Amino acid sequence: MSIEIRQLTHIYDASTPWETIALDRIDLTISKGTVFGLVGGIGSGKSTLASLMAGLGTPAHGSITIDGEPPDPGRNVGILFQQPEDFFFEKTLFEDMASGLLHLGLTEEEVHKRIHSTLDLLGLDHQILDRSPFHLNRGTLRLAAFATVLTMRPGYLILDEPTASLDPKSRKRLVEVIKRISGDIAIIYISHRLQEVVAVSEYLAVLEQGKVAFTGTVPGYLDWATGQDAWEYLPVLNQVMYGLQRLGFDVDLNVACLEDAVEQIRLSLERT
Repeated sequence: MSIEIRQLTHIYDASTPWETIALDRIDLTISKGTVFGLVGGIGSGKSTLASLMAGLGTPAHGSITIDGEPPDPGRNVGILFQQPEDFFFEKTLFEDMASGLLHLGLTEEEVHKRIHSTLDLLGLDHQILDRSPFHLNRGTLRLAAFATVLTMRPGYLILDEPTASLDPKSRKRLVEVIKRISGDIAIIYISHRLQEVVAVSEYLAVLEQGKVAFTGTVPGYLDWATGQDAWEYLPVLNQVMYGLQRLGFDVDLNVACLEDAVEQIRLSLERT
């Protein structure tokens, strides 16, 4: 049960003076039951790859299959767009959330139950269901968009900058939900917040100019980044830990949060 990406190539403005190879022979396997981080700079191909995995375009060459089938938006794969306002079309949030569920053939009772349970999962006030999505503040709008995707129960979920515009409390809540649901589905987590990606992901791929520069476990990624002196791909906390290692401190490079780093430093000082 996985997303299989094989020799995926995508070209914009092919056979013109503006031809651009956005993705170049990408090979990746993303298994169900994991959080898979995807990082890279501007123009690396992250958004293009996300769109193709979500079934929102057709690659120029190569293939993407999800459990052996092509991507089918809203059924075997869902995506949370970077701009949440692009997600809504109806007059109220409830109508937006219900439309996809009714299309799947759920009864009205099942629709209500699934919507309300999803709002509870994210800690959202049920009263927002009667409001226009466009009258919600940006942070609430992003959580509402996430809730709308979750109600569809996709086996594979692509999240593009999911915590953008969220306050720290909401960001922490969203990450907790992602960790909780990842045992049943695959989550592809795309973000420029490297510390966040490292904290939430089990596996990770780095794209550089449309090619895979690294793929593997998070500890392997941290080793790769330090070995290549690829500091732009190393979260700040891990940069600090690496610097301490070079100064002779007995600390672990693989820390996910500030609390872990502080504990590592405390233990190292006790051992000296």
